[in-house]
Amino acid sequence: MIILAHDGSIYGDWVARYAIGFTAVEADRKLLVLHVAEGKVSEEIVESRFNRLGRECASLGIEFLPQVLPLGQSTYRSLRQSVPHDPQSLLICGTRVKPRGQNYLSGTVAEKLLRTHQCPVLALRVVQPGLLGHPHAMLLPLAGHLDGFLRIWPVFSRLAPFLQTVYLFRSMYVNRLRHPYLSSAHERVLKAIGYKYLAKISAEMEAQLEPLPFRTDRRVTISTDWVNDVLVLASRLKVQIMLLGVSERNLAHRVFHGAAMEKVLRDTPCDVGIYRGP
Repeated sequence: MIILAHDGSIYGDWVARYAIGFTAVEADRKLLVLHVAEGKVSEEIVESRFNRLGRECASLGIEFLPQVLPLGQSTYRSLRQSVPHDPQSLLICGTRVKPRGQNYLSGTVAEKLLRTHQCPVLALRVVQPGLLGHPHAMLLPLAGHLDGFLRIWPVFSRLAPFLQTVYLFRSMYVNRLRHPYLSSAHERVLKAIGYKYLAKISAEMEAQLEPLPFRTDRRVTISTDWVNDVLVLASRLKVQIMLLGVSERNLAHRVFHGAAMEKVLRDTPCDVGIYRGP
């Protein structure tokens, strides 16, 4: 089942396009939409938005299941209590809507949901609402985790039907002080490690999706700044979405990773999906 946390705003409708697209390829074709009545958006506006989403779902043969939840101790706790413990489900939420100098993710309901272990969670930063949740070109930056492609499969499998091109990318980090003294031979070794890992991911991808419904492209760089590499590559390739996986360790180390993630979310030229497994 696809579960959508909707805040009642137009931004929530943009995020909903992804949820509807994912639900359309689910076996059960059920979309559970959760809204916490915080009072920030009037009941009439929420009802109007839900009516429109309901009509769109009906036209696609999707069962629309809206729930307006009372505000408990917090919005996060109200949502968490209503999310089923199901590793096969996917919870979708949006990042902060108009940050006005605040962080897009840190300290938000989305970040807290990414910390839950009830089901996989996808937090979306939508900058191209005209895509209607159907991106065709994806940038997939990978950090070299041992569990590889299976780690992102719950989200990737739901995006795959829309994709035409997937760029697999690995940035091989080198300390800024060491980088100027890196030999050509060492560069070749690092790039070989990067390409070997991407080849492993490609093989796992083909095993899950054979034949691949999209073309793949592999890129490896040696860099002191993976965030800049990701942003430059996303702009150069004109991708429509990038998918970033996070772990409990990532979320805990706010000084480094938190700042990096916020820079990606702030400066991204495309939609960003931040994914956490169950």
